[in-house]
Amino acid sequence: MKLSKWLIVAICSAAMACGSVAFAKDKKGENKYPNATRQEPKVSMSSGDQRALNKAADLVNENKPDEALPLIQKVIDNGSASKYAQAFAHQLLAQIYWDQEKGAQSIDEYKKAIAFDALPNDGQFQLVFALAQTQIQEEKYQDALATLAEWEKLTGAQTADELALKANAYYRVDQFQQAVDTMKKALSMTDKPNDSWTQILMASYFELNQFDQAAELIKGQLAKDPNNKKLINQLATVYIQGDKEQLALDLMAKAKSQGLVTTNDDYVQLAKLYAQADKPKDAAATMKEGFAKGVLQGTYDNYKLQGDVCTQAEDDPCAIEGYGKAAPMSKDGNVDYQLGYLLFYSGKSQDAIASLDKAISRGGLRQEGEAYLLRGDAKNDLGQGAAAAADWQKAAGYASTKTMAEQRLRAAKGGVKIKRATKSKK
Repeated sequence: MKLSKWLIVAICSAAMACGSVAFAKDKKGENKYPNATRQEPKVSMSSGDQRALNKAADLVNENKPDEALPLIQKVIDNGSASKYAQAFAHQLLAQIYWDQEKGAQSIDEYKKAIAFDALPNDGQFQLVFALAQTQIQEEKYQDALATLAEWEKLTGAQTADELALKANAYYRVDQFQQAVDTMKKALSMTDKPNDSWTQILMASYFELNQFDQAAELIKGQLAKDPNNKKLINQLATVYIQGDKEQLALDLMAKAKSQGLVTTNDDYVQLAKLYAQADKPKDAAATMKEGFAKGVLQGTYDNYKLQGDVCTQAEDDPCAIEGYGKAAPMSKDGNVDYQLGYLLFYSGKSQDAIASLDKAISRGGLRQEGEAYLLRGDAKNDLGQGAAAAADWQKAAGYASTKTMAEQRLRAAKGGVKIKRATKSKK
């Protein structure tokens, strides 16, 4: 499964080849593709088509598609228009559709423009690359890979941008090793990679369970930007997935000391790491601080986590507070049972009975027998012998509590005073 918490931004989203259109009238410059297999075509168009398309290009760049469309369509409908003019018209139409978020139509127009095979090499190759980018945006990843293979064949070249786009497509179709190999090559070809490139490489390592490589990549980025919270959280996640919880804890604890633990997710992650490291008191302190600062949200999960870590820390008032707030949001009675347990052993038998009533009525209990047994104990503590015996009788019907319930029933029948059971480690 891909990392939903890591948004892999589509490559080149801010630099689509169709982002700015200009009529190909510049003087011939340096040959960017000396190994191209395509021969430069002869280009020509009528002066009327040239004026119309130049004007249309200006209007497209000024975001005035409604004014540009009639000019473009006039050229397309002109049966005597040259292939060069037709190709350029369809390129403009592709951009208009892209700007209108009509990806499928944009792809169709790029294909039509390419099929004329009429633009100079630079322009033709840009069309092919723009088609691949649009296919990526439209999640046509296999099509994009085929288009990029054609681009490499036509140009006789590979560039950092092209390889990064290909790696993106490989990642999307779960070909993670190919994504790694291709992206590493892309990164080796430029000193200024797009940030999303390293994100894709990192995510590909993650999918391959190559957590050490992912960690080294993130650490390299952190060395350049040590206060980048996104990178810190990503590195912590990689450490956790690689079964290096202590490294994750050390990282997040250091981040907290630097004032970088500031969000709900930051506090939750740090508290969980402390709990996993068998440091429940630190986990409880983290949750308390988060709530006190108003950073932690009042959700079921957060209150339940407070109850859990405070229970482990033997901080019963804190645990009771957490479970007490989580219980009304729970879909079953398990939190009510935990709350009832703590209330009973805090000497609050009446409150414990109320919580256990809710636990049993809500259902879905993992320890149903224990709930009846504990409620019986609480009622017995209040001198409600008959009611206690009824609950113990129910508890005797569960394998996990049968022996203890029958012991209580025999003792009660024999007139033996039943002492409060010792609190067990939860």
